[in-house]
Amino acid sequence: MNMYAVFTLVLCGVYGVFMVIQGLANYRKTSGSTETFYNADRGVNTFMLVCSTAVSVFSGLAFYGWPSSSYKLGAGYISGMGAFCVGLEFAVIGYRLWLLGKEYGFTTPIDFLRSRYYSEKYGVFCAILMVAMIVPYVALQLITIGDGMNVSTKGFVPYFLAVLFACAIICFHVFGGGMKAVAWMDTFNFILGMGTLWVLVVVLVVRNFDGGMVGVYEAIKNDPVSVANLGAPGATGYFTIPGIINQALTASVATIVWPHIYSRCYIAKSKKNFEVMAWGLPLGYLMTFTGLILIGIYIGPGILGSGFDRADSIVPYLATYYAPPIISAVAMLCLFAFAISTGESMLLSGTAMVTKDLFIRHRFVLKGEAVDEKKAVRWTRYVVVIMMIAMLIIVWLRPAAIVDYAYRLSSPYFAMVMPATIGGLFWKKGTKEGAWVGTIAGCVVVTIGTFFITSLPLGFSALAWGLAINAILYIVVSLATKCPEEVVDKYITRVENYISAGTDMNVIVGNTILASTFRPEQLKSAAK
Repeated sequence: MNMYAVFTLVLCGVYGVFMVIQGLANYRKTSGSTETFYNADRGVNTFMLVCSTAVSVFSGLAFYGWPSSSYKLGAGYISGMGAFCVGLEFAVIGYRLWLLGKEYGFTTPIDFLRSRYYSEKYGVFCAILMVAMIVPYVALQLITIGDGMNVSTKGFVPYFLAVLFACAIICFHVFGGGMKAVAWMDTFNFILGMGTLWVLVVVLVVRNFDGGMVGVYEAIKNDPVSVANLGAPGATGYFTIPGIINQALTASVATIVWPHIYSRCYIAKSKKNFEVMAWGLPLGYLMTFTGLILIGIYIGPGILGSGFDRADSIVPYLATYYAPPIISAVAMLCLFAFAISTGESMLLSGTAMVTKDLFIRHRFVLKGEAVDEKKAVRWTRYVVVIMMIAMLIIVWLRPAAIVDYAYRLSSPYFAMVMPATIGGLFWKKGTKEGAWVGTIAGCVVVTIGTFFITSLPLGFSALAWGLAINAILYIVVSLATKCPEEVVDKYITRVENYISAGTDMNVIVGNTILASTFRPEQLKSAAK
């Protein structure tokens, strides 16, 4: 076993033990309240919220996938920085969701969607849709860890052993600490990842080129493929106008409605969080994506040329063979940490929907039965373990189709709740019929465009077409139906009044129906 493998194992081992201790240390604090377990008592400060959101978006796939994809496809991949828009989305969309969460006790995306569209069935449909994408996507994070650890230690650590270790860490951390523990570790992981990324960039340039970045350009200027990849459409011609729009749309539209990002709108401490998110999150994106793109289109080709046949592992390869062992080991730790951060955030969001929105709500709440908070947290922990076992089975079997389509379908399917979310927050005429028709039609289009039609009209992606048809049908059907007045008052008018008045939600005591007790038949005009 070489020195690099030793460093990697030691760092990942220490990191894992630290996470387990940090999670279990909060076990008692989170055992008595779902508000604490799911939402960290809605007290996450601005810096932690920015870091937690950013690292949950990046994931292990982004940390290693962005350089790989930009190496193969070119600088047009930077159009993924359309994710800058997520900061503005947090300031506008996220702030309204936070206001509603404060007043009505919202915890999950389903709380809002079910309540705004006065439909238990629509809530169940959205919950199943999201959970169905969460499980394989978390499994994909674990596969990334297993592959990365196996390659980085040159086969010394078996794939499944690395996955099993990661599963145990995630399970114990979420099991014990809930959202508060997750937010704290996300902050640590973001700082670790940012620091390591730029140290790796500097080390690769200094160790392998004379003249710094000028030397890098001198190394690639005579390679037509590398030079073509410095601009759009790139050497492969991928980033035409439709390709750029597809990439930007995926990054900007889908991100805010990913369930683990959606839920972060509820955990903020104050209005100031959202004001800072408007510029803080784009700044975090810029600092991270710039480094990743530089490796993919500049440093990687400068060292390896344009014909490297292991492009999917360009970061671990560069870190292993062209950087000092300690830097290489820390880079592997970043993959480990980023993948775990995304995995546990999604796991927590998924377990909340399964436990709260499906099991507890339909087994107890809708029957008028009270639920003890301690029992609710305990059931959530049971679901954490069950979902981790399910993901472990997927990772063990490693079905290529499931892994492939989990990645290709996650953003498009999650994005199908975007029209209902925006319409539900800002448009008084939005109805449950419009939400139903738009969401289902969008999912059908995404499915057809992914599985059955390889080339869609005008070169736009399945996500783009699904979102367009979803939004059009949502508007048309909503105009042909009617939304109950009390729904408009509770979820739009009241929020607009709070915003106009500049009211501090921390002192508001809402005299309204809480999400936990809401039932469609309680609406006087629902049947009209």
